[in-house]
Amino acid sequence: MPKSQSIFHPQGFSTFGDLLRYLRERAHLSQRELALLVGYHFSYISYLEKNTRSVDEASLLGRFVPALGIEDKPEWAARLIELSKSKSGETPTVRRLAESTVGEENADSLPTSLTAMIGREYESARLQKMILDPEIRLVSIIGPPGVGKTCLALNVARKVTSAFQNGVVFVDLTTTNDPQMFLPVLANALGIRESSSASIEDAVRSSLTKKNLLIVLDNFEQIVSAAPKIISLLSAGEAVKMLVTSREALRLRGEHELHLAPLPVPAEFEKMPIEQLREFASVALFVERARAVRPEFVLDEKNASHVAEICSRLDGLPLAIELAAARIGTLSLSAMLNQFERRFDWLTQGARDLPEWRHTLLGAVEWSYNLLSEKERVLFCRLSIFTGGWTLEAAEEICCDDEQCPRSEVFSLLIQLVDKSLVVAETGADRFRFLETLREFAHEKLTADGGLERMRERHCTYFLKFVQTAKPHLVQGKDQLLWLNRMEVEYNNLREAMGWLVESPSRASLAMEFGLAAHIFWLTRSRINEARYWLAKILALNPSPSETRANLLRFASDYASAQGDFSTAQSLETEAMDISRALGDEEGIYYSMDGIAMVAGMQGDYKHAAELLEEVLQYRRRTSNIPRLTGTLNNLAIAMRRLGNLDRAMQLFTEVVEIAKKAENQKSLAHALIGLAEVHAQKGEIETALLLHREAISVRYKLGDQKGISTSLSSVAECVEKLGNYRLAAQLEGAASKIRRELGVSVSPATREERDSLLERVRAKLGNDDFETAWAEVQSMGQEQVIALVLG
Repeated sequence: MPKSQSIFHPQGFSTFGDLLRYLRERAHLSQRELALLVGYHFSYISYLEKNTRSVDEASLLGRFVPALGIEDKPEWAARLIELSKSKSGETPTVRRLAESTVGEENADSLPTSLTAMIGREYESARLQKMILDPEIRLVSIIGPPGVGKTCLALNVARKVTSAFQNGVVFVDLTTTNDPQMFLPVLANALGIRESSSASIEDAVRSSLTKKNLLIVLDNFEQIVSAAPKIISLLSAGEAVKMLVTSREALRLRGEHELHLAPLPVPAEFEKMPIEQLREFASVALFVERARAVRPEFVLDEKNASHVAEICSRLDGLPLAIELAAARIGTLSLSAMLNQFERRFDWLTQGARDLPEWRHTLLGAVEWSYNLLSEKERVLFCRLSIFTGGWTLEAAEEICCDDEQCPRSEVFSLLIQLVDKSLVVAETGADRFRFLETLREFAHEKLTADGGLERMRERHCTYFLKFVQTAKPHLVQGKDQLLWLNRMEVEYNNLREAMGWLVESPSRASLAMEFGLAAHIFWLTRSRINEARYWLAKILALNPSPSETRANLLRFASDYASAQGDFSTAQSLETEAMDISRALGDEEGIYYSMDGIAMVAGMQGDYKHAAELLEEVLQYRRRTSNIPRLTGTLNNLAIAMRRLGNLDRAMQLFTEVVEIAKKAENQKSLAHALIGLAEVHAQKGEIETALLLHREAISVRYKLGDQKGISTSLSSVAECVEKLGNYRLAAQLEGAASKIRRELGVSVSPATREERDSLLERVRAKLGNDDFETAWAEVQSMGQEQVIALVLG
């Protein structure tokens, strides 16, 4: 392959893993998503990309090529197959290149490293290719403080030293904050003496003219305005290359950027087996550095989740992880987690041979903060009011209110913070976010400057307006799913806003408005525990009777019923009814009657429930509140089915389906579809019931209605048991039980006997061992797999 061959050509890839990773990312697939498409476990995709596992040609052609979208690109498919047949994915050419570029003994000017670099294999290989590419003269490693830019630069510089006739020169710019000092510092590193007959720039240019040299410029961000000098120097020495580490790009023609992200961290570490946790570079780094302090330290079942959580909460930043691991001799893992809000106090004592700013996590972040302009600092601190990220619109509304941070400048300032690696831009979602470590630092600065309370108020005002705008869309309409997902994305910000509101009784009215608007989201997304928590806080702020309080009491009753707390549910509905009667609120009275009927029905008193609901239905038909009408119709239909009046139940459920489809009310539609399915099942029409169940569960899955999904799974389990598929019945009921357990909801007394009877029959048919195996299998399944069982 010619040296000028681009990496983004099939022949530009020398290992199977590199090419697979490139094609996967090109197709916008995560490892987990690709694994689902090809039928592999996601950890195996990781092994393939590390060149530690292989895959046969048939699987590549039949599974990977279609999944990666390269059926119409035979040159890519052919290269993928070719590399899969090479040992460790390497061709002989690549092995020779690797052997010819390793020459650490020539790296005389590079600082000595006594620790191994962990988890940067891909970045290291990519950086080596960039440096050895004859078309590339300038490479910049860009990343946030503590991400390991210097470590990567030094590691790769050692590996490529022998590719440069005059070796590698390392230039430490840590103590250089004056751009005018760039050339003198560089000249000193090159061994150039000052001369009265030539300028320092001419002397450096002259020195580089006949050199074949790699110059590593470390920590260039503080003298970034000196960057144009680099072009002059590179033009003088045509065989000279420069590798720069910086927290922002130099913005020079010919510059090639490598953006260095934090190490991967385990997201659901509580559920991961220890073997998977060991695969994460962040966890491996913690363990190695901890063993340097306590040689007996090992990752085991007792401490693995603690280590994973520490790495996750430290954002995968290598410096922070190393500092935490170094504390293992004085702090237990649980103590670290308990003191995490004070992380800047104990993440200290870095190695003495490192620069001063790398001795503490605070010093590393403070270093970057001090390089910001005044307006950048103001916005940086104010953005810490967000949790879970923000949009440009939100930043402009909340963070700008004076000359320190004008609205017209928020976008440009935000982009500058992104460029300086202090804010992460999520381009696919049009959002921005902090690494949590940086957010904590900015939040402390905002608090110390006295600006926190004002930002919290503005933040709350913005997100109250947001949830009020979302509310009508959450109930019904073509944008229902869109707004549910928007609420999900902003939910951490909503929590933050509610937390501020419930701190003071003076904000009671705003808190109640927030609760009214958020209820449909809580209900649809099955946030039962959170809904009860927030409603209890809100209701405690002001006990004065009002229409709003009555509605919140009714919401709280629904959530109490869902968790089997029927005495509390009855008490809340009674108080709501009393308030509505005192206010002469007819709508509220019937709303409470509907709620009281639900409490009765869930406890098995369907006769009383039906009597109340018939009266409520007459009122609902006289009003224009479609969502409440469909709710009453569904509840009455359930009571009718339980009382054996299947024809009336079918009529009511069918009416809901017609209304819900017309109004695009997905939640009511799913409720009615499962009701119809249960009527058909009760009539013995199992195949029809299963068709309706599949439609209902597809809707509930799209909505993210976890409680609804658990109900559907239990109902489908009854159907497949009648068809003789006892194993599937056990799996589905096991999956339903798992969801209920995670949500903290229970089976109502009215249906518990049916569930218990089903499980007894299935256990008897399968035998105890097979039943337990089927039940256990589904506990480790993802919800996508469970839904696939139903839809299949």
